[in-house]
Amino acid sequence: MRTSTSAPTIEIVHHAPPGRLNEDAWLLMQHGPLGDHILFAAIDGATTRLNPPPLKRYLESRSDKLTPAAYSARLVRDSLARLVAEGLFSDLRALLLEANADLARDLIKHLGALTLEAMDFPPDVYAALAHDPRLVRLGLPASVITLAEYDPAAGEIRWAHVGDTMLFVAYQDGRVVIPTHPDVAVFDSEVKRNARKFRDTHAHLSYRELINSPEMRQQTVYNALYHNYVDEYNLPQPNHGIGVLDGLPELRYFIQTGHFFVDEVSFVCALTDGLEWPASSFEAFASDPAAAEACRQERLAHMAATLSERGLSGYLTLLRQTEADDPDHENYPRFKTHDDATGILLRFS
Repeated sequence: MRTSTSAPTIEIVHHAPPGRLNEDAWLLMQHGPLGDHILFAAIDGATTRLNPPPLKRYLESRSDKLTPAAYSARLVRDSLARLVAEGLFSDLRALLLEANADLARDLIKHLGALTLEAMDFPPDVYAALAHDPRLVRLGLPASVITLAEYDPAAGEIRWAHVGDTMLFVAYQDGRVVIPTHPDVAVFDSEVKRNARKFRDTHAHLSYRELINSPEMRQQTVYNALYHNYVDEYNLPQPNHGIGVLDGLPELRYFIQTGHFFVDEVSFVCALTDGLEWPASSFEAFASDPAAAEACRQERLAHMAATLSERGLSGYLTLLRQTEADDPDHENYPRFKTHDDATGILLRFS
């Protein structure tokens, strides 16, 4: 058994660009036999490619006018809070599976079933999708999440994760570790590489204009097919897909879990991708993997130093200013100038 010498201090940021609904959610709770365990989560609602008419009517009838992404993130958050409060879970993986089942039940209440037929799309849209039942994923509201639990008696943090949120761990000796693997990094990188090729014939366009062009948007329309991906034989393929909470039972094949001790940890932060410092153009477009990794390590060290010195609020202020100073996305290739940013930081020293 390891015993932590002191309770961590906690910081939270939850910020959306002005005039836009925040599609992130977060959770922070105490639980356990002595009420001394800290459970925390960063949840990011994923943009839905298609919005099924029955679900759209339901969301528009609500006073808060949620988007499908915000609906998913908040339902998952509320489900986790209820399950933790009632003690109805055995571990973090089970928590995510139960929250996913709650999302499925709520979607079925509004749609009738998790099928293309139940989504009641216009005939032309349904005809374009009907050849592949897996494309139901284009209309399912989805969330990605990093969920973690600090156990002070064991001096340990346990975590469960799907998608492109992350757990950022900074050590006292300067090391930075991200135990959660970014599922969607390969897809984002492919889009950025294609944008670079496209730019050869459209040199007059900024990266922001390129990434939002109809040609580039067309490349991302079917990416949701890879949510909890199954092949043509309906067999899950975790190495080729993206884990999300979308109500589908295949989630159980995509959840990552792990643990680590906090003896030498300076701080831990669960964050959505909008709070991650963006990759520079040198990193995003590097042809040499070693050069790209060197840029990445430098970026992570910058994140750790800034979080340590300024805290979450100060870090967010600097991030927003850096994004604003790059409105054409040339220095930092990215899909949005400002994304929703959510983080929960536990500082141990």
